[in-house]
Amino acid sequence: MKGGRIVCTYALALAVGLFAQFDRVAPWLSGLFEGSPPAAVADAARLGGDVHRVLGLERLGLALDCSTSGLFEGTYKNTYRCDRALLAADDCLFPAPARAAAPAPEAPAAEAEPAPVQEAALAPGGPGEAAPPAAQPGAVRPAEAQRPAQPKLVPPFNVLVAGDSLAIALSVSMERVLKGFDGLTMIAKGKVASGLQNPQYYNWEQATRQFLAEYDPKLVVFMMGANDAKYLSLEADAPEPTAVGDKRRQVYEARLARMLALLDERGVRHYWIGMPVMGDPDLSAKSRALNAILRAACQASAHGHYLDTWTLLAGPEGEYAQHLRDAAGQRVRVREGDKIHFAPAGGDIIVRAFLKEAGEDVDLKPKGQKEVAQAPGQEGVQVR
Repeated sequence: MKGGRIVCTYALALAVGLFAQFDRVAPWLSGLFEGSPPAAVADAARLGGDVHRVLGLERLGLALDCSTSGLFEGTYKNTYRCDRALLAADDCLFPAPARAAAPAPEAPAAEAEPAPVQEAALAPGGPGEAAPPAAQPGAVRPAEAQRPAQPKLVPPFNVLVAGDSLAIALSVSMERVLKGFDGLTMIAKGKVASGLQNPQYYNWEQATRQFLAEYDPKLVVFMMGANDAKYLSLEADAPEPTAVGDKRRQVYEARLARMLALLDERGVRHYWIGMPVMGDPDLSAKSRALNAILRAACQASAHGHYLDTWTLLAGPEGEYAQHLRDAAGQRVRVREGDKIHFAPAGGDIIVRAFLKEAGEDVDLKPKGQKEVAQAPGQEGVQVR
């Protein structure tokens, strides 16, 4: 009898803990399925997410993090500013003009959680490699073309890969590929569920300043935006998805400009990897609108580049694709079940496109006379 009560208590505590973290559990659960999750699972995930939001558990979780932030010196939780009403959404997204213009206060080192270690399903250049679409990203960069020519970066140096969970997934493929080149040391600094819209949860401006001082990278690669895009409102009659020029957008653009200015001041070359097409139509439209903002900011930056990945993981008509055909005609999964993140094979495709672009800025020296990794030929046919 006593043992049964203990088991029930543990089971109840586990259920409560999982539900409290439902915003993190749901994507993991969805990713367990090869394609789209069964209708029953998808419905349960949607219901759980709705209840999670209605009960305000996200705000309660942030409040708990703030109350314990002093116990986590040297971690991302020290970037919280818990001395004011930071849980108010309007205070986060619509700061007063005077406060928005003021420089952000210095904070202790913002150490991001390490990228999870996982085995890549497909090695770049391997027989199961998924082929990208015919359209290649970054081919036309008029604003960047007007910049004075800069000498190539010569290794050895550090490469910082930073951003939200998209960057964490990207870093798995990036690290494996960069190990094939002399003198390139990759440093992964990603934080799940982060972005520029909510610096109280994770302050990327402060974290970037800390990373630059601590690691002195010569090349920085950012990828994030899915958490920021959902805050945008779209112009109703625009021919292409375009963000309304409201205060949310203005605050985002100001934070983005300050982040890129940190890199420009130190002369650090940086790339922003744009988001690929998303499975949810609303998020996909908002992501495309955010990509336009990112592209404009990078083109205005002295040392910034924007890499367009919108069609890299898309189907033949530019639609969202869960699977692609590789050069051998094999069906390869390139996206996770949540229709946001990319699978290891998708990360490989993005990294190869990045290396092709970055080859103009970096003196890539393959180890053992290997060929420089780049996007493969266009022999693959893509399918959903």
